[in-house]
Amino acid sequence: MTNLPPRKFSTSSKTSKQDSTPLQILLQMGFPKNRVLKALAATGNRSVQLASDWLLTHVNDAFIDVEQPREYIFYASPTGPLLTQLREFWEKSKVVSTWNRAHNFPPHITLVSFFKAPDEASLQLAKAVKQVVEMVGDPPMSQLKLEPYVSHNFMGLFLSEEHAEYLKKIAVQFVKEVSSILGVKVDTYEHLDALGACFPWCTMAQEKDISTNLEAHVKSLHITLAYHFEASAYDSLKKLVEELRPETLSSWELRLYSRDSRFANHLVHKVTQSYVPVANDELELVIGDYIYIEEKQFDSSPDGWVHGTSWLTGVSGYLPAVYTQRTAESDAWTLHRAITLGNNLGAESKSESETDADMASYPHEDLAQEKSEDTYKDWEKYWKAVTFDKAEAGILNVIGDKGLGLKSEKACGNGDTASMGDCKEAKAKDGKERRWILGMRHGERVDLTYGAWVPYCFDDNGTYVRKDLNMPIKLSERKGGKDSYALDTPLTRVGHLQAQLVGEGMRLNGVTVKHVYASAALRSIETAHSFLQGLQADPSVKIRVEPGLFEYKMWYQTKGMPTFMTTQELHDAGLNVDVNYKPYIDLDPNTPETLDEFFKRNELVMQSAWNESHAEGGNIIFVGHAATLDLMVLAFKRLAQGKTDEPNYQISQNLLRVPYCAVGAVRDNPWEVVSPPCPPSINSSSARYNWKMLLDI
Repeated sequence: MTNLPPRKFSTSSKTSKQDSTPLQILLQMGFPKNRVLKALAATGNRSVQLASDWLLTHVNDAFIDVEQPREYIFYASPTGPLLTQLREFWEKSKVVSTWNRAHNFPPHITLVSFFKAPDEASLQLAKAVKQVVEMVGDPPMSQLKLEPYVSHNFMGLFLSEEHAEYLKKIAVQFVKEVSSILGVKVDTYEHLDALGACFPWCTMAQEKDISTNLEAHVKSLHITLAYHFEASAYDSLKKLVEELRPETLSSWELRLYSRDSRFANHLVHKVTQSYVPVANDELELVIGDYIYIEEKQFDSSPDGWVHGTSWLTGVSGYLPAVYTQRTAESDAWTLHRAITLGNNLGAESKSESETDADMASYPHEDLAQEKSEDTYKDWEKYWKAVTFDKAEAGILNVIGDKGLGLKSEKACGNGDTASMGDCKEAKAKDGKERRWILGMRHGERVDLTYGAWVPYCFDDNGTYVRKDLNMPIKLSERKGGKDSYALDTPLTRVGHLQAQLVGEGMRLNGVTVKHVYASAALRSIETAHSFLQGLQADPSVKIRVEPGLFEYKMWYQTKGMPTFMTTQELHDAGLNVDVNYKPYIDLDPNTPETLDEFFKRNELVMQSAWNESHAEGGNIIFVGHAATLDLMVLAFKRLAQGKTDEPNYQISQNLLRVPYCAVGAVRDNPWEVVSPPCPPSINSSSARYNWKMLLDI
């Protein structure tokens, strides 16, 4: 057999999406470099999509172009049973005492105190965590021993000296690595002073207010349980400390966090109730956002209104303090790297309920599911009309149409809508039925609800094990197994319900759908399937899986594009897909794309679907992602205007204001953006329940 000759690749053929960094991709998207670096650092260099989300939400941040280095801190953090104990201690201590300083942070041993670093260095600092572990080597074989200490102003768990040596080496080596990255000369192992050595960021360190002090903690390593607490709480806190069992077998992680240095001395409050500003100097409140507030604001406020800055947007203004609740400062931190230390330090793996989310990682797709005051006012009108005025029970009858210049609409029996009092506007001037063209975002997804779920929900044999009632009951077989599910997430049970409610809402409003197109992402296909169930559509209405409707490929630059399920796999999983459908777009996962190319493939699919179904008639729905709604409106706006030129597409700021299963609507003949043919849906979120709290009763 002839030997295969080695292939010589040209420079151009080697260029692929793996060669482009998130920085390069975001610069190609048109964002300024200084903002891109700030966004990547603020989101922990997690992904292009997270960084672009941050940039969009901070577009009105007055300090977005101010060079302000972030502050970093290096922890050894317990996980597993010990962490569970400590979290319970935190909650109990809040009950027996007022808020004390320990509540501001997760349980930890500080290895390196806060130091400043430029945004350019954030990725190198994260990589240094892993490099340090590789340099220092494996941890000791024995379990770390923690000993309680109690005094009238401090309580903690101190690491015994014979077990502290390994973590001290980690701390010292990390300081060395950071000093090299930042251009800081090592003076001693315990304390490092900037002496102007010429390292990569030496000049930058001097010009950008980079920390001149790096301190490795090598004395009295400990976990702080309580300090700066009221004297009257001493006995109660002491009793809680005595109930701890710190010898519990546990594992540990090294964690690198950062925070916005501007708010180092601020309190952090979590928004518990939304608020839409009335005055120009007021701050919009979005449930789940964090607000930085100076403590003196609460002391000096005459009316309960305080001045704060949104973590989500960077915008400042006045807000009603009663709409927020104090939370840990670390909830507004960014986690850059978490490295699990070897099994020698504790349990073999994390608890099934333990994730990296002891602080809030930066959300992206489900970032701002806004529940605005206008929405509540609409529903208030509806309830009053139905309850007191005995009006016809349809929300569109009550709140009217909020499209572009439309009159109020009501449902017609044939599935169309028309002006109040007659159904003539359901038809165009030429007598043809006006069609609905609908765009819909997928429902609640498993990965954004639970974080890194796959390692905990598949056993060693690759069999799926349900760990929460909101998780799928079962998952079907697919090529790649659990690894494919990690990149192509399914819906939660709530996600299916959200989609069914939309279908049900349209059915009750007399609207039918004849043509269904879904992105190749599993979450979109499942959404389309549940939507059809709620609609009670005829089984002949099948889902046409269209890869051209998938998200912007470059958002998957770092973690890789998912391998989509085949139509046969989807059919075998019980999803009502059209196995004979030939997609308009064959999406190549190995090639990059520009934003214009992303728009053009979506536009091609949507306009082609409308054109080819025009003679047959019937309403169309495109089930995809948050961007699908904007893309649909722009695609048909350009069709109405006869435009075929390059669109110069930019990601809309609306992207982060599109909740799960949101629906956008366009009608043809003439083309106009209109109110969707069903009411919106609002639901609250709930935290994970721990039944063990009942043991304390």
